[in-house]
Amino acid sequence: MVPGSQISTASDSVDSFGCPLGKLKDDQQILGAGIKFYQKSSHDPALGRVETPATNRGFLIGLSIKAGHRRRVFSQHHATTHDFAENAVYVRDFSESYRADLGGAFHFMLMEITPASLAQIAEGAETPTVTRLRSVSEEPDPVLRGLTGALFSKANGQLHRSALFVDQLSIAIGIHLLQKYGDGRAVPTDSVPALSRRREKLAKDLLQSRMDGDVSIDEVASACNLSRGTFLRSFRETTGKTPHQWLTQQRVEKARALLLDSTMPLSEVASACGFSDQSHFTRVFSVATGATPGVWRRSRLS
Repeated sequence: MVPGSQISTASDSVDSFGCPLGKLKDDQQILGAGIKFYQKSSHDPALGRVETPATNRGFLIGLSIKAGHRRRVFSQHHATTHDFAENAVYVRDFSESYRADLGGAFHFMLMEITPASLAQIAEGAETPTVTRLRSVSEEPDPVLRGLTGALFSKANGQLHRSALFVDQLSIAIGIHLLQKYGDGRAVPTDSVPALSRRREKLAKDLLQSRMDGDVSIDEVASACNLSRGTFLRSFRETTGKTPHQWLTQQRVEKARALLLDSTMPLSEVASACGFSDQSHFTRVFSVATGATPGVWRRSRLS
């Protein structure tokens, strides 16, 4: 199972958004860095009414993966009808009660951000004046589709979604959401210095000790006694890469050395370098070098 993921199977209750679980075809959750991600779909054209009371849960961002879904949303004095096209986004505040009639099959990616997580993401994104997300409906956002698509992509396979990969991608998604839908603007901040040699070594040693990426950004930042945002900016200033990009580079470099200096089968090289399986290894190595591991090894040893 994907790290941090849950599959719901109940048929006689509703999910945390008021949707009947028995009518959902897909109901997957991934816990990211400050964001809960959901993939939900239904083929039922008559889902009926959903309701959620006002809470302090924060904000919900919904991204329609396919067109054809319609909902009529009721407010205190009027109702509005919304037809969702592909890649259309809505943002709503959980502090306001919600009541809507859903019509037509749907496939949505949902993102839930608490107020505390919003503040933390804003600090890391250098947008400290952002305190909330503005409400929108049916606004196109192909960039968000690409980011969430990578997170839930079946091509990656469940085992390939390491904690580090999920953290890095969810941080990128959080920054995008704040920059596009936040109620504030980026303000000039003092430049973040590069990591000290001690902290750089500490971070790199910790990352390399978990070649499979089973380490969170918060864990590495805490080891360096830095906030998540400061660590990420300082690490990028020091290496020119995000922690996930840097670790991927280390995996490929280690794989090159093993391919040249050993007769290990490709499956064993993949395991030694932190890849979840040989197909994952082949895909990442090919992108980095332009050749599959087997072809690359033969070309160097011939």
